[in-house]
Amino acid sequence: MWAEQAIFTSLSRQGRSGYHVVARSPGVTDAEASSLATWSPSHGALLVDELNRTSVNFHPLASGRYALSRTCQGAPEYSGRGGRQVYTHALIVDPNTLKKAGNNPFAIYHDALALGYFLHRAEPDTQLKCVPLSFTHPRLDPAACADRARELGLPDLETTKAQLVAGRSVALPHAGDRIALAECLLGQLPADMLGALSFSTSLQPSAVRPFRLLLVGTA
Repeated sequence: MWAEQAIFTSLSRQGRSGYHVVARSPGVTDAEASSLATWSPSHGALLVDELNRTSVNFHPLASGRYALSRTCQGAPEYSGRGGRQVYTHALIVDPNTLKKAGNNPFAIYHDALALGYFLHRAEPDTQLKCVPLSFTHPRLDPAACADRARELGLPDLETTKAQLVAGRSVALPHAGDRIALAECLLGQLPADMLGALSFSTSLQPSAVRPFRLLLVGTA
């Protein structure tokens, strides 16, 4: 199992500045890079608080593949407008790879995190490599995910589950660990719908990023 890579951030490189795809592996097409640029967050779009320093994001691409990404803060914004660089590292996987992971984006996420693929790179190479993923992943256990949600003191998710199964989009406020909430929630949904369920765990709502499940902070 293999994944292509791309990095979207604010960096002055090759005559370009501001937010753009600054690095990618050879298998990422121009159309996919353009789609990643649309879905990826720019300045001020990452919701950061004490329990949420990163956002995990997942969405389909028009090519039929999927983008699984991790967004974090980088260095102070070089442009001088204040704040920190928003840095998104995406892995692009095909439907067969997602299927072999039980249609669970978080299985691939934890694998990639352990392998160091999502580490922040201040000056990434322009051309990245296609990277290997593990061949085996633990299968989702809805009962275990429900038990973990109760152990973590997460809010009741029955209404949210019903809305997602019905095909509705949901913006769910949560002050706690939003990655944990998303993982517990997805683990209780039918596996065959997960590939079509785009989500982000800590990004500002945006019309150009139409995630089906959007976890946000509380006012």
